[in-house]
Amino acid sequence: MRRLLLLRHAKAAIATGHDDFERALIERGRRDATRIGGYMARAGLVPALIYHSGARRARETAELVRAAWPDFVEARVEPRLYEAARATVETIVRGLPDAAASVMIVGHNPSLIDVANRLAGRGDRGDLLRLSSKFPTGGLVALDFDVRRWREIEPAEATLACFVTPDDPKVERT
Repeated sequence: MRRLLLLRHAKAAIATGHDDFERALIERGRRDATRIGGYMARAGLVPALIYHSGARRARETAELVRAAWPDFVEARVEPRLYEAARATVETIVRGLPDAAASVMIVGHNPSLIDVANRLAGRGDRGDLLRLSSKFPTGGLVALDFDVRRWREIEPAEATLACFVTPDDPKVERT
């Protein structure tokens, strides 16, 4: 089995048309990322490896989330995740190292919502419906695949194991 966690970066400063890559998280985003990280630890959703786009808001989100986990998890920069199309993210996922059965990608919309909706074929109908309409900042999706290698994943073959947002009642306030 493979588990893919998709985490949209937390709430960042408003885009001003200047260096979008360097937009930082705002205080709400920092709180939300910390809360999602705590939820992940409590729910047993800590991955073996993290990839993020390298954009400041994605990097900060990854750092805050993993700071809430009991053990260190390596984070790697994957520049292709920044401003990626869905197909690019899927290519990245299919190329993930098979030694890591569970990987989290911290990235951006619209690619993350597109990937999540394309890959999820089963799961709670309510969660699938919510995901089809909105993937807010700080939102987390867990997709489970019954495959041995990342390259074997196919559209609509994943089970949506989890979809939470920072405002979800399941995510305790810290």
